[in-house]
Amino acid sequence: MKTLGIAYAGTLISFLLIDAIWLGVVAKNFYREQLGDMMLPSPNFVVAALFYLFFAVAIVILAVRPGIEAGSIWTSIGYGAILGLAAYGTYDMTNLSTLKGWPVALTIIDLAWGTALTAAASACGHAAVRQFG
Repeated sequence: MKTLGIAYAGTLISFLLIDAIWLGVVAKNFYREQLGDMMLPSPNFVVAALFYLFFAVAIVILAVRPGIEAGSIWTSIGYGAILGLAAYGTYDMTNLSTLKGWPVALTIIDLAWGTALTAAASACGHAAVRQFG
């Protein structure tokens, strides 16, 4: 159980930090330009917190733990990439197929981002276990 706690902390902290830099600095203007009036003036932090807390659990169970069991950070990264593509794909492809004016460019960038971010957070969770577990 201690191992999973360390994995969760490493995964959650890295996911939050990397995504905060992406959303708050790197791609901030991109999302505003793509979403326009659909975007709230500021995020609903309660809803965002729920996503981050629960998604970090999914990353640990579906990506980090299998990598730890296999003794391979690459297993964690690979499963993390698949999970990120599936999760972000569910969101973006559903929006693209059901919402008028949902930007294709946003979908493509967000799919790539979700894949890379989840893979990176999986690697960080795995590395945290190696370092502190």
